[in-house]
Amino acid sequence: MTNRIDAGGRLIDRTRTIGFSFNGETLNGHPGDTLASALLANGKKMVGRSFKYHRPRGVVASGAEEPNALMGLGAGASFEPNQRATTTELFDGLQASSQNHWPSLEFDVGAVNAAVAGVVPVFSAGFYYKSFMYPRAAWKHVYEPFIRQAAGLGQAPKEADADTYEHFHVHTDILVVGGGMAGIAAARTAAASGARVLLVEQTKAWGGRALVDDVTIDGLSGPDWVAREIAELEAMANVTLRTRCMGAGMYDHGYAMLYERVGDHDPAPGAPRHRLWRVRTKQIVVASGAIERPLTFATNDVPGVMLASAVRDYVELYGVAPGSSAVIAANNDDAYRTAIALDRAGVVVRAVLDVRSEANGPLPQQVRELGIPVKTRHGISAVKGKKSVEAIEYGRISASGRMTGKAEKIFCDVVAMSGGWSPVVHLFSHCGGKLR
Repeated sequence: MTNRIDAGGRLIDRTRTIGFSFNGETLNGHPGDTLASALLANGKKMVGRSFKYHRPRGVVASGAEEPNALMGLGAGASFEPNQRATTTELFDGLQASSQNHWPSLEFDVGAVNAAVAGVVPVFSAGFYYKSFMYPRAAWKHVYEPFIRQAAGLGQAPKEADADTYEHFHVHTDILVVGGGMAGIAAARTAAASGARVLLVEQTKAWGGRALVDDVTIDGLSGPDWVAREIAELEAMANVTLRTRCMGAGMYDHGYAMLYERVGDHDPAPGAPRHRLWRVRTKQIVVASGAIERPLTFATNDVPGVMLASAVRDYVELYGVAPGSSAVIAANNDDAYRTAIALDRAGVVVRAVLDVRSEANGPLPQQVRELGIPVKTRHGISAVKGKKSVEAIEYGRISASGRMTGKAEKIFCDVVAMSGGWSPVVHLFSHCGGKLR
């Protein structure tokens, strides 16, 4: 495991090794890994190809917001396409395959689309509306078969689904969606009033960012506080806790839908794979957290360009360094936590490029004290590298937001970007909720 580090790995069991396959190659990981963390630990940065131009795609995030690392899982009647590697928990014997390429991930004939589009704009947006009209006789035997072959990402299953599923109804007084710090605190307060409380978390672990970021609550570290609170909630008869259970819909009159992954992480014959909850409740607390925003710069889709929070997650939760040298691109103080985490893990942080004119908070100051260069009013102009990050070009940014002067180069194999955080308001929006 070329990228597994000694530090970190709060969610994995290093005492055991389990095997899985990726595109037919046998690899190893640890219980507690996700498919994404195990692939990164094995040095697999490119995990797929983009839809139209077949550009290399790598892991960007660490959770349900992942846009790129979509896999085909299983085989035969258990095959399922377009599953996120970041939310797929590793188990012994897991079979995964990358998508949207032929004949192989490394050598893809479809990549010629990108090469041709760079010279002749034949594949511009909307080209398909006017390109396949004539001759009319060619549609059935030439155009349609070609388009059907090229459409989509994953292959549709060819056999009937072999898995079983179940659903049921449940009533509770208060439903809390999200098992991070805010959700746990809300559940504790609600449970103390004597109300029946259902607390759900879509991942396998309670705590959210408390497990990763250096936070102190009630004089305890984040992980210790989470462990204490969850232990106390488990001891309450009026509280029900569920991990791997996502809030999927929130509707009028206290009606909510939950989607629980029962057997994805530990398939067993005869056991249900998924479970649908139909919940009636008096009150719903949405504590679904926030998602980090990416930054925009040329070729920011090259494998190795990741969200800063995701890089931190892989280091702290899975003991995986996505590379050996990194550049942080940011517009906020929180991204500096990633520079600190990488430095602590032994990864060389070449620089922090901050588009702001000043960065004088405690976190930027701590980064400077580690000897990491902090360049304010600087940003990335382009990422260099075909199948993975090899270097970045950067420059000074004017007050109007334009890149000025001659671009300079930094050699690195990871770019951790952070454009700030956006609240996850999807559930609240389901029933007409508005932001202030």
